[in-house]
Amino acid sequence: MARYALIAEPDPHRAASLLALAAQEGLEGTVARDGAEAQEQVRQRGAPALLVTDLALPRVDGFALLAWLRGRSDAGGTAVVVVTAFDELRVRAWQLKDALGIHALLSRRADPEAMRDGVRRALAGQLAGGALLESTAEDERRRLQRVDELKLVDPGPPDARLQELVSEVAQAFGVPVALLTLVLGDRQWFKAHVGLKGSLAKERGTPRDWAFCHHVVQGREAMVVPDATRHPVFRDNPLVRDGIVGSYAGAPLITASGDVLGSLCIIDTRPLMLGAEDLAALRELAGRVAESLEATTSNTRVRSLAPRGGGQSEPVLTAASALALVREAVRALDVPVLVVAPGRKPYAANTALAELLGLPEERLSGMAFDSLCQHVASLTSDPGGALRQLDLAAEASRGLHLTLTLERPRPRVVRWVARPFVVPGGVAQLLSLTDLRVGGDLKAEREGLLRQDALTGLDTRRVGEERVFKEIGRCRREGLPFSLVLVDLVELGALNRTRGFDAGDVALRELARLADGLCPPPGFAVRWTGDTFLLALPGADAVGAEAVRQQFHDTPGNPERVSVAVTVQGEEDPHGTLARAWAALTRAKPVLKPV
Repeated sequence: MARYALIAEPDPHRAASLLALAAQEGLEGTVARDGAEAQEQVRQRGAPALLVTDLALPRVDGFALLAWLRGRSDAGGTAVVVVTAFDELRVRAWQLKDALGIHALLSRRADPEAMRDGVRRALAGQLAGGALLESTAEDERRRLQRVDELKLVDPGPPDARLQELVSEVAQAFGVPVALLTLVLGDRQWFKAHVGLKGSLAKERGTPRDWAFCHHVVQGREAMVVPDATRHPVFRDNPLVRDGIVGSYAGAPLITASGDVLGSLCIIDTRPLMLGAEDLAALRELAGRVAESLEATTSNTRVRSLAPRGGGQSEPVLTAASALALVREAVRALDVPVLVVAPGRKPYAANTALAELLGLPEERLSGMAFDSLCQHVASLTSDPGGALRQLDLAAEASRGLHLTLTLERPRPRVVRWVARPFVVPGGVAQLLSLTDLRVGGDLKAEREGLLRQDALTGLDTRRVGEERVFKEIGRCRREGLPFSLVLVDLVELGALNRTRGFDAGDVALRELARLADGLCPPPGFAVRWTGDTFLLALPGADAVGAEAVRQQFHDTPGNPERVSVAVTVQGEEDPHGTLARAWAALTRAKPVLKPV
């Protein structure tokens, strides 16, 4: 068995942390962004010593990946750690743990120590984790209360602006159905929809038990089911049995206050071949839609904290009771906020702050203030300089105001404001971090996310695929050849781990500039996946495409590049051309050696 760890994880930041855990156990790590890529890695390198996989992977889901792996003769000793955000998927995986060879079953919200323990137990052949549910009745009560407060469910026809949005999403992802769904107590309700027929369109909803979106809301994560007809959790769903849902991808509508209203989802009757970057775009769009829904409602209420009448004397307010009142108010705020008790002790944080900083909410409330400052500084390009600035306000001042540029988990400019306020027995502080870029036009954000890659400025895969198909058709009509070149930065993950994500971003931008320069119009370059670029070469035959490919290797640069050139053959289906090119690139990638 090959002594390496395979991390099947579409999120690059989570993948990097899992790679670090594997390295601590003495294993070289490699990342697959979806289940199909994980299978190809195993075909090339043999079964890994350790597999860490999500269950909701694009292209091939985690259940199918594990069943396929256990069918291999060399995988008997592979330790398997499953990580998922979805309770019902976790329960089903636990029921199938023996058949699928699962050693550890963990939540995506597990802290690093629990993750490390799970990996070590799995490598030792011990069971770790279980099928415990994480969602609580109190969480659900609070979520439903927020949906009711916003008054988003109405008997009238769907809003025209939202109908336009779901139509654009369906068109952009090339699927027949797109939904903007609110998950209520006993049903899911379609606030906007396109592609539905019959009773589903008329009733604008289904029982909650049928709802794929229910899992998205419960897990607070994007979920993709590439082939629902074969999925052990969803294959018996009435919508699947009736042929309405063959595949699904949905992302949660999480408001700025941290409430999950429902999901933005896409559905096809055929298997859904979304990539990791497509899922990330859907997730970002859902976040913007949720912000818009919350911002445009006129029904948000502020609870009164005034004492009731009746002549009763007011209770004595202690420091604890005063801070408890503030904590309840903080949870309803739209901006990331932390309450710091007297003595510089973090007391209560809200979900918005946890998401901005990439930390569990419960960890924030118990973290030492100096540790919090260190974490925030680590998200900037100059941790040492930022750490020297971060602090609370002087107790007698009107507040401390700073502006920070965060590089991770995504670039943003943040305003750090600390304001002191008096409580019985001392001075507490309210610390807020406001994203200064929030509030732009929703439609412009949506168009940008779907059409242009923010890091490189190139077309996204969704737009690039459409352009490739159109150019192939045009070249056929005019009797011209058409070729394409795929280029992969095979050591981008290692560069990110050893030199940081900034170095990786620089390498991607440099390759994008080179690719764009090698594609004079009507040719064009596309960021195809996270570390792969496609060059479309209308009019170029196999010789011309090979010459372009060779220019990549004549131009020095890091990290190492692997490339292939493919020419359309006769009346070959464009999907087949792309699949053939991707298969060739996969075969061309070297088996990486331990560092």
